[in-house]
Amino acid sequence: MSKQLLQLQRPVQANNTADETPAKPTDDNTVAEIKAWLDAHGVSYSSSAVKADLLALVNDTDA
Repeated sequence: MSKQLLQLQRPVQANNTADETPAKPTDDNTVAEIKAWLDAHGVSYSSSAVKADLLALVNDTDA
């Protein structure tokens, strides 16, 4: 498998234990991971949103 494909298959990392709900993403997460978290929580965002914008949406979400 190519390195790129392996990177795409990497699970979203969260700052939690196995029995907890996924923690909110932080600056340590990638933009793709943050977008995945927002998608999972039904939060809309602009396709041009940058990491800081996405993290602001995360922080405004009650999840």
